[in-house]
Amino acid sequence: MSIPFRACASWIVLAATAASIGLAGCELGAGTSNQTGFISGNPTGPRGGDPAGDGSGDASSGTGGGGGPDAVPVPPRGGAIAERALRDADIVQEKDGRLYAMSGYSGLSVIDVSGDGLRVLGTRRMYGSPVAMYLRDGVLYALFSGWRHVVPDAQGGASHRDFMSRVEVLDVSDPAEIQPIGSFDLPGKLTEARLGDDVLHAVAYEPGSCLGCAAAPNITVTSLAVGDPADIAVIDQRRLVESAPSGYWGWPSVSVSDDRVYVASATWNGGEEEGRATIQVVDISDPSGALVEGARVDVTGEIASPWQVDEHDGVLRFVSLPGPWQPDAKPGIQTFSIVSSQEIVPLGATELDVHPAAEVRSVRFDGNRAYVISEHVSPVLTVDLSDPANPAQVGGIEEPGSIFHVEPRGDRLFALGFANDSGEGSLAVSLFDVSDLANPTMLERVAFGGKWARVAEEHDLIHEAFSLFDGLGTLAVPYSERTFDKSFHDCDPVTIGVQLIDFTRDTLSKRGFVATRGRARRVLASGERLVAVSELGVEAFGIDDRGAPAKIAGVALATLANSAVAVDDIVVRVGADANTGGGAWLEIASATSPGLAEPIARLDGAALYTEAPACRHYLSNARLFAHGQHVYVLAQTGNAAFTRLAIVDVGDPAAPRVVAQRDLPFSPGALYTNPSGALVSAGDSVVQVGSTLVLRGVSDDGHYAFEEDRPPHEAWLDLLDLSDPLNPRHSSVALPDGAGHTGLQLDGTTVLVSRWAPLPDDPSRARFYLDRIDVADPSSPVVRAPVNVPGSLLAFDGASSRLLTADYETVETPVVGREACAHTFASNAAFTPAAAGDDAGPGVCRGTRRTLKLLDLGDTSAQLLDESPVDDTMTVMKALAGENRAFLSVEDAAHDGRSSILVAGGLQEGSLNTATLESAGFDHSYGPLLLADGARLLVVDNYWPMLSVLDATDLTALSFEKKSDLLGHVVHATLSGDRALCSWGYGLEAVDVGP
Repeated sequence: MSIPFRACASWIVLAATAASIGLAGCELGAGTSNQTGFISGNPTGPRGGDPAGDGSGDASSGTGGGGGPDAVPVPPRGGAIAERALRDADIVQEKDGRLYAMSGYSGLSVIDVSGDGLRVLGTRRMYGSPVAMYLRDGVLYALFSGWRHVVPDAQGGASHRDFMSRVEVLDVSDPAEIQPIGSFDLPGKLTEARLGDDVLHAVAYEPGSCLGCAAAPNITVTSLAVGDPADIAVIDQRRLVESAPSGYWGWPSVSVSDDRVYVASATWNGGEEEGRATIQVVDISDPSGALVEGARVDVTGEIASPWQVDEHDGVLRFVSLPGPWQPDAKPGIQTFSIVSSQEIVPLGATELDVHPAAEVRSVRFDGNRAYVISEHVSPVLTVDLSDPANPAQVGGIEEPGSIFHVEPRGDRLFALGFANDSGEGSLAVSLFDVSDLANPTMLERVAFGGKWARVAEEHDLIHEAFSLFDGLGTLAVPYSERTFDKSFHDCDPVTIGVQLIDFTRDTLSKRGFVATRGRARRVLASGERLVAVSELGVEAFGIDDRGAPAKIAGVALATLANSAVAVDDIVVRVGADANTGGGAWLEIASATSPGLAEPIARLDGAALYTEAPACRHYLSNARLFAHGQHVYVLAQTGNAAFTRLAIVDVGDPAAPRVVAQRDLPFSPGALYTNPSGALVSAGDSVVQVGSTLVLRGVSDDGHYAFEEDRPPHEAWLDLLDLSDPLNPRHSSVALPDGAGHTGLQLDGTTVLVSRWAPLPDDPSRARFYLDRIDVADPSSPVVRAPVNVPGSLLAFDGASSRLLTADYETVETPVVGREACAHTFASNAAFTPAAAGDDAGPGVCRGTRRTLKLLDLGDTSAQLLDESPVDDTMTVMKALAGENRAFLSVEDAAHDGRSSILVAGGLQEGSLNTATLESAGFDHSYGPLLLADGARLLVVDNYWPMLSVLDATDLTALSFEKKSDLLGHVVHATLSGDRALCSWGYGLEAVDVGP
C-alpha cells in the first residue's frame, strides 16, 4: 500500500512501513498465521435490492435537529401604531443608570452604566426566546416564547417535553439577588403584548400542534391581571379561528394600538377561486381587561407584516400586497373610519404604482403621510393621507441602489440602504427634504462599509438597531463586512462594528467607526457615551471626538465556548462565533467558575492564525488537549490539506502565550470520525498518550457525490510528539490494509483499532482484525501482529485482556411490503419485491444482524467466551467504553425510533450481562452527547438541553437521574472531577455530576 506523501519544512517525519515491522507480503484480507477463523458480514458490503427507505443504514449521533423546538416562525414585532409600545417593551432598556438586557444566550443581565466604567450587577438564566420586557418600580415583566415545559404522561408513563410562551415576573430591585415573583404560561407563540396599569394584553399564535393549543390554528388575545405579580390570572380571552382551507393560510400578522388589536390573515384553497384576506378587530380599551370582539374588515390583498397597518386620529389605514391568488394585482392602500371597534367603515382606496419587478419591503406611517419602501425603481413611494377618504400616491424618491428602512423627522426623512454606485462603500444613509411630498429632494448621502457590508440586523429588526440621537445630532448604524480574499481561501476577514454619522437639519457627515465584540443589537446614548449591546457583551464608547470614538469600557455577557479542557485549577475554553460576528478566541477561566463570561485572560483567535488571522473562525470545530502546563489546539485551516496545531503555555493563567504553531500535512478530517454503513460507531479519531497525540488518517474521509469518485481506502496513524513544546515532531505509521477502519481506543500506551477485509470470493462477508500499535516512543511506534476477531472493536478491558466486539451477519427473511422490511431490520435494510415495482406486496428483506461478542485476547489469537444478540429492530448508534462495561446508544425501528441505552457488562468476569434502560428518551436527531465515566454514562439531550446520568453500577437496577437543564445545544462535553463542562457555543456550564 502507499501513504499519501506528506512533508513540511522544519518537521521531522518518520515513516514506519509495513516492511520495517515484519508485515511485508500480507494480502488484503488474507490475515496471518495468527488467523483464528472468524468470518463476519461485511458492514459496508453489497446488500442487493433497493434501500428500505427510513429503515436503511445507520446514522451517527447527528449534528442537531432541523429548526429545533421553536421552529414555527414568529412574525416580526412592531408596526407604526405600536412604536411607542415597542420602546416601552424592548428587550434592552436603560433606567436610572442601569441597563437591562435580555438575550437567548445569557438570559437577563443588569449592568451599571452610570459611572465611567461598566459593571455587571446581576444575572439570571432564562429558558426561552425573549419577546418583550416591561420594567416598573423594580419589577420586571419578561415575556418569552419557546419556554420549556415537562409534561407528565396522561397514562402515568414517562413525561415528555414541550414548549409554551411565558410571562416571568422578577424582582430586580436588588440586581445581585434577582428573585422570581410569579409567572404565567400561555399556549402557542407569543407575538405581541401591551402592558397597561394592571392589565397585560398578550397575543399568541397557536399553530394547532402545541402544548395547550386548540386543534385548529388560531390567534388568541388574552388579558391578564398582573396587579399582583405573584397571582397572575386570566381576565378575558378571545380566540380567533380562521376557517382556512387545506391549501393555504397566510401567516397571521398582528398589530396593536392603545385600544385595539388588529389580526390580519388570508386564506386560499390553491385553486381558481379567489382567496380571502381580512383584519379581525379586538377591542382592548377597557381598563379592567374586558375584551370585545369587533368588526372583521375585508382586505383587497394580503397583510404580511405589522408595519403595513396603522391607526391614526380615528382612521384605520393599511397597505395590502397582492395575494398568491392575485398574480396581476398591484399593492394598494385602504382607509377606514373607526366609528367604534364594532363599526369600521370604508373611506377610500387607491392602487400604488409599483414597478412590476419590485416587491414592497415595508411601510412607515408618519401622521398624515406614509412611506412605502419597495425594491428597484423609486425605492420609496410617498403617500398623502391628509384626506383619509382620498389617499393618494403623490411622488417617489429616486436613488441609486435600494432602501430598506426610513426614519421620518417631520419634513426630513433619513433612509438606510445600499449604495451600489458608490466607491466609498455599499451601505448608505441619505437625508431627504420631504416638505414637498410630491417632490422629495436628496440633501446629502453618506456611504460607508466595504463592498460586502451588511446591516447587522435582519430586515424586520433594522428599526431597532438603526439609532438616531436627536439631542446629540448623531446616528449609529451597526454593520458587518466580510472581505473576500482569495489568498486566504475561505478564511475571509470580517469587520464588525458601528458607524457614526453626524447630522443637522440639512447635512450628513461621516464620522468614526468603532469595532465591537459582536454584532450590536442596540446602540443607546448614555450621557456623552454610546453604549453598544450585542449578544456577547456591552461596550461603552466615548464620543467627544466623533471622528475617532474610543472604547472606554466593556463587560462580557456571554462567551464563545465550543470546547473546553481542564488544566489544574483553570479551564481553557475556545470558541468562534458564526452568528453574531463576535470573532474567535481562547480564554482562561477559573475552575471554580468556568462559565463566567469575563475570563482571567483571553487570546484572540488571530494569535493562533498569525499568517491568516481571518482563519480563526475555524476554532469553532477545534479540539483541545492538555498536558502539564500546555494546551494543544487542533483545528482546520483554509486549506483542506492541512490541520493547524497551536501549543499554548498556560503556566501563568493571566498571561497565556502561544509557543508554537504548525500547519500539519494532513486533512482536518482526521479530527473527526465518520461511521460507515452498519458499522457501530466506537472510539475516537484522536487519542492522547501523555504529550503524544495520535490521529487516525484515512484516504477517503470526504463526502463524494458518486461512489465511483471515492479513492481506494488507505489508513495510517499520524503521531505528534509534543514533549518539546518548542519543537513539535510529526511521524506517521501505515496501518495494515482493509476496506475500512474503526475509531481509536487506548490501553496504556497502546493504540487499538479494528479493520475489516472483504473475502475475495464473497464481498458480502469479511474478516475483522484488531491492530495494536505501541506509541510509548512516538519516534519508533511498534505495530504488533494483527489478531482476527469476530466483528468491530467496541471496548477493551486491559486488566483482563478481554475484548468486546460487535459482529455482523447478513440475513434474509420474507416480508410483505417495503415498510415491513424497514421495521424488520434497523441496519442496512433492503427490500426486493417478488414482483418488480410492487412495494406493498411480498418480497425478501435483507438486513444486518448484530451480536455482541466477548473474547479473551492473546498475543496472536482470540478466544470467544460469550455472546449476546442485539434485536434486529435495534439500530446501535454509538458505543462507549466504560469500566468493565460498554454503553450502547440504540434506537428501536419497531417503535418509531424510541431511544434507549443498552449496557453490556461482565468483561472482567468473562460472562456477558446486558441491561436496557428504555426511559432515557433523548432524540438522536438532535445530536445527543454521551460521555462514559466508569460505571456511569453522562447523557446530554439536545432536543431539550439537559444533562442526566445513567448509573449502571448494578446492571439489575439501572438508574437515570436528571442533573440539570442546560441553556443551549451542547456541542462538547468533558469531565473535570465531579463536574461536567458543557460547551454550547455561546456559553459553558459546569454541572455537578457527583454521587
